[in-house]
Amino acid sequence: GKDVFSADADLGDLIPMSVKRIAAAIEVLHKASLVHDDIEDGDRFRYGRETIHRTHGTGPAINVGDFLVGLGYRLISKQAETLGADCVADILAQLSAAHLDLCRGQGAELVWRNNGSALKPVDALSAYALKTAPAFEAALYAGLRAADADVDKGVIKKFSVYLGEAYQVLNDLQDWREHKGNKVVSGRDVAVEHPTLLRAFALEAGAKRRLTGADGDADKIRSIYEELGVFEKAEALAEKLRSRAIALAESLGDPALKDLLLFIVRTVV
Repeated sequence: GKDVFSADADLGDLIPMSVKRIAAAIEVLHKASLVHDDIEDGDRFRYGRETIHRTHGTGPAINVGDFLVGLGYRLISKQAETLGADCVADILAQLSAAHLDLCRGQGAELVWRNNGSALKPVDALSAYALKTAPAFEAALYAGLRAADADVDKGVIKKFSVYLGEAYQVLNDLQDWREHKGNKVVSGRDVAVEHPTLLRAFALEAGAKRRLTGADGDADKIRSIYEELGVFEKAEALAEKLRSRAIALAESLGDPALKDLLLFIVRTVV
């Protein structure tokens, strides 16, 4: 029922241990990707603390990430006895496909940074779709498949793209709003030259020379973004993507799945 989706719902007795372990595995795989991404992006902080490669070195950080990847897949494979071999095989196939897409998205970002080519908003969204949407898609599929529910992969994929892109756009905006917490430094993407949608909007408006002249100065970049209405454009796009995710969920005939997807939209974006 809908009570299951309330903030204070007690799910302890409703969720089998095998499903909990799959959920843990997905989070373990997510953390592995963060450890590796932090190395590739040169990030200094994660969740308000120094990143693993800064505190322990690049080699140990790579090894930790690799260990977490193996642990995640092992946690899932061990559930074959309770969920069935076919179910586990399907979940592993979906997760491995997501793993590859996430790497492709990170690779696209690295190529952009290394080549220094102009970034268009559509390019940024494509990278966001590859870097974020597969994680939502795999998590959704794994839960539905473990529950032996009917899964329309096309619907889940489209919903995850809307959700993932909206999440990433909001994450870009949050980077400029927070001085504490996960980001630690406002405008962090400027310091590490992340190919963000905000920068793409500014480049599209013809601000390449001005951005280059700002030379990584977050205050100057913020002024340029504000002058060009970049933040407003990003906020409008995030709301459009959120609305598309809601509309897709509302169109579903299965009330339980509709409630689930709407709950996810409210929680994530």
